[in-house]
Amino acid sequence: MASTPKKNSKKQTNPRELVRFVEELSWLMKSFEGLDFNALSKLSFEMEQFNSQKEMFSSKKKDSTTYLLVGILPDFLMDSALFPTNENIVEFAGAALNMEIGRWQKKSKFEIIGQIVCHANLAPRPMIQNLSLIIEDMKDKRTHIRRSIELDIQEGRSWSEVIGSLYDGI
Repeated sequence: MASTPKKNSKKQTNPRELVRFVEELSWLMKSFEGLDFNALSKLSFEMEQFNSQKEMFSSKKKDSTTYLLVGILPDFLMDSALFPTNENIVEFAGAALNMEIGRWQKKSKFEIIGQIVCHANLAPRPMIQNLSLIIEDMKDKRTHIRRSIELDIQEGRSWSEVIGSLYDGI
């Protein structure tokens, strides 16, 4: 019965295992001795270019506003002036993107934000477009809209009310 390697978060430093690794690597290198290993860097570069072109092609097919929103959401949601608690982030996701996040009380801020980012593309297009405009305006912390929202949050207004008033202003 073959033993399976233990999944251990600690790196192994056992000399016997290291020697076994070097022997296996040596055998592998010998079995491919006709290969030009310098060509690996060229292949890596070509694959990177191919993937870049593939992403550009596929992104042209999709809504660029969604990509913009997904790109700015993490930084926006990490803003503690607007989202002092995880509950604020969850409330925002419901109000702005029609998104429910189950069991959010047991999740970290990063998990909640990750879930929002991963599912933002499922929100209705008009919501995504409006939200993108609002967030873009709020990047600068000195704008009127930004100061107004911070004040609303400090006064205890819900994100549903804040988003509703923002959508009305668009």
